[in-house]
Amino acid sequence: MITFKNQLQTILKQIGILFLLYAICRLLFYFFNHASFQELGIGELLWLFVYGLRFDAFSICALSSMYFLMSSLPFKFYYSKPYQFALAFFFIVPNSIGLLLNFIDFAYYPFNNKRCTYNIIYFVFDGQTEILKLIPQFLREFWLVVLLFIALEYLFIKLYFKTRSQKSGLSISSNLKSLTIATLTFLIINGLCLLGIRGGLQRVPIMIIDAAAYSNANNIPLIINTPFFVIKSAELDAIETLNIIDQKQARKYVNALHNTDTIKKEFKNLNVCIIILESFSKEFTGIGNRKSFTPFFDSLMLQSVLFKNAIANGKTSIEGIPSIVASLPSFMNNPYINSIYSNNLIQTLATELKTKNYSSIFYHGGTNGSMNFNSFAKAAGFDAYYGRSEYNNDDDYDGHWGIYDEPFLQKVIEEISLQKNPFFSTIFTLSSHNPYKIPEKYKGKFPKGKLEIMESIGYADYSLKQFFNQAKKQTWFKNTLFVLCPDHTGTSEDYFYANPMGQYTIPIIFYKQDLPARIIYKTVQQIDIMPTILNYLNYDSPFYALGNDMFDTLQKPALYYISPQYYCLADSFFYIMNNYKFIEKRNVKIDSSLFLKLPLNKKDIEIETYCKSLIQTYNNDLLNNKMKVVK
Repeated sequence: MITFKNQLQTILKQIGILFLLYAICRLLFYFFNHASFQELGIGELLWLFVYGLRFDAFSICALSSMYFLMSSLPFKFYYSKPYQFALAFFFIVPNSIGLLLNFIDFAYYPFNNKRCTYNIIYFVFDGQTEILKLIPQFLREFWLVVLLFIALEYLFIKLYFKTRSQKSGLSISSNLKSLTIATLTFLIINGLCLLGIRGGLQRVPIMIIDAAAYSNANNIPLIINTPFFVIKSAELDAIETLNIIDQKQARKYVNALHNTDTIKKEFKNLNVCIIILESFSKEFTGIGNRKSFTPFFDSLMLQSVLFKNAIANGKTSIEGIPSIVASLPSFMNNPYINSIYSNNLIQTLATELKTKNYSSIFYHGGTNGSMNFNSFAKAAGFDAYYGRSEYNNDDDYDGHWGIYDEPFLQKVIEEISLQKNPFFSTIFTLSSHNPYKIPEKYKGKFPKGKLEIMESIGYADYSLKQFFNQAKKQTWFKNTLFVLCPDHTGTSEDYFYANPMGQYTIPIIFYKQDLPARIIYKTVQQIDIMPTILNYLNYDSPFYALGNDMFDTLQKPALYYISPQYYCLADSFFYIMNNYKFIEKRNVKIDSSLFLKLPLNKKDIEIETYCKSLIQTYNNDLLNNKMKVVK
């Protein structure tokens, strides 16, 4: 009489075998690429093996899902030879491919410093002739990898047949108890399989960037496994090498390597606090030439260096954050945070200021895991992430996104005061995000415009005022540079702020008590914030950034991407680029509605060349994991 015990024991044993084999693969990966992880101690290495179990579980469950489904069916033919053959096929073949992918990276990793992506499938099947020619060379050069794979594959198959269920007096009862047990067994096995593929019970399914929560970017290849990276990257768009302009010419126009030959100046040991304001369009402020909903922000602009003609590099929060803290625009269909490149080695404000002994925290009142900001904060080099869980008081929860702005910002002041000085803090507000909820006690206090967002902008501005009122009482305030910038713009029905240029216009301000107030009219963009802050502090080490110093008198175009076109703003002129060529031109100062098309001329070629250079530099450096200066 069968009770499903044999099936459960078999599945558990074979899952155990796969976890063991993945651990062996991780150890071998470390052995073959030891030079890349020389700073790792034994203790930290062991913890990386533990963290890797979550990603191994994904690959095991994803590759074995058909096997788990078939193994949990309570039918008499379970022990028949054809069915057992099918079980062996759906267990051995997919997992053998997974093991093979891991082994490929033993040899391939040193060439690109990251695990293989889904592109390897195209590489194999689109270039079969070239692959066949390379096989003899591969076998000679990496003979040890080949022998180890054969040995591990032999062990895998041997253990599978040794542990699989054996037929023993099979008979299936159809009584209620037996059917209930069969149903529960089926649901538990496949439910756990789905949980493994999801990566847990967190808010969103496991993603590539989640590995950053466990260690720094350099160690991420040890935490994840190649099947995980290949499967996850299949869901995302990959980029290809661009050759739209001569590479030397591109580097001439866009030199992303900053401070490679600067004269050293005395470093300004200032605290830095970036406040990212959710959906704070220029339209809603006092410089938008419309009704203002931000009286405090307007007053702060009068005391600050105001960049009046600033452009957002994306239209979503997940695009804005990397632009602001890492000088990374969003020139892909997938935001960087959710892309297959999210575990690349990059330099950010957090990583660079850490070299000057800064502490760093990313404050965001949202539910931990929202938009993967906590994982990105870790990948970007922040010491910690402070979210709704750390706030630990759901009395102030808005019921949708996280903690209301006013109480959260007040709590942030307390937390900043506990930080080691000098500090770098990034604060991201959320109450002016759809569905634009504000606390009941403030209903009716703020003006309601034509759009629902406008009342919540007023509440966010009020919360910002309370933050500064309290912050001014703190000892660290006088020694802090504040940078305020929206993550992106909000919704609009205005004829200008809803057009392709107007919907990307934002205000950016730099505020410090002894910093003279002034207005700068040059065109700037979010990716300029990182190099501007570092240059203002007289940071003297080389770093990678695609933006430029906003205080420099040199004028550079701002560029952003709305698939399938790029849009460029260069002083008075607005361009639309398609297939890396300018196809339309407008003068925004005399035609804000962008109605009148202007003919392109020779002067526009220089701007077009700069845009091509920026796109190609971003694309190729991201693809080749070259967005970090090796010091």
